[in-house]
Amino acid sequence: MKHKRRAAPEWVFPWRGVRQSPLPKILAVLLTGGVFVVFFSSVRIQVAAPVPWASRKAAVIQVLDDADGRALTFQAREGGPFPSRFEPSEWEWAVATAREAYQAARWRPEPYVPVLRELPDLDAAQPLQLAARGEPVLPDRRPLARVARPMGKPVLVPLLYPLSGISADLLPRDLPPFDVPVDAAMAAEPWRFLLRLNAAGGVIDCVSLSGGEVAGAAALGDWLRRVAFPPETVTPERWIAVGLGFSNQTADGPAAR
Repeated sequence: MKHKRRAAPEWVFPWRGVRQSPLPKILAVLLTGGVFVVFFSSVRIQVAAPVPWASRKAAVIQVLDDADGRALTFQAREGGPFPSRFEPSEWEWAVATAREAYQAARWRPEPYVPVLRELPDLDAAQPLQLAARGEPVLPDRRPLARVARPMGKPVLVPLLYPLSGISADLLPRDLPPFDVPVDAAMAAEPWRFLLRLNAAGGVIDCVSLSGGEVAGAAALGDWLRRVAFPPETVTPERWIAVGLGFSNQTADGPAAR
């Protein structure tokens, strides 16, 4: 078997390793166990009884109403956690002085006369109506106020939203009317326009980013040239990019915003 193992090719995996002497393993186990026993025997754990933080007792001193008792009471108040403070209103000499000053000036405080208010009329309150026996009492149901919807025929009107160079707050609120009928192809097209504005906010150039050959691009370009944007005092000319969509509105309703 030893000769066959030595003559085996390299691709044969040696499932059984080479036998070694168990003496090193035994020595390692004995050495580790001896060190553990030495450390375990040298450890001493002492458990002491818990010491209370404060003893559960108190002292009470009873003093008499004499000079010594008043002195001890004053020391206890001043040395305690809440020392007393001087109150002029509790000083007998201050009270007597104020009384003498009032008598010398012949000043008397005005008597306090409370202002009486009239009680509400009890007859104005409506008496409670008792429900009949066996009949449920339910509150009156008020119909909800509904806003009448316009009955005109809805039409598609163009709406603007910002893309670049302008914010939504600076877009014009009032848009000119769009008289060209909008079909399904024009409404489904994602319209993008590049506009060159002058200092007064008028449209100088209008370039359709969707392409000029798309149906409706010319009509929308003419409509954008009539839109008045906010004026700009810093730069005489500027470029902005806006998007255009469509929304349903009634023909006799409010204008597009």
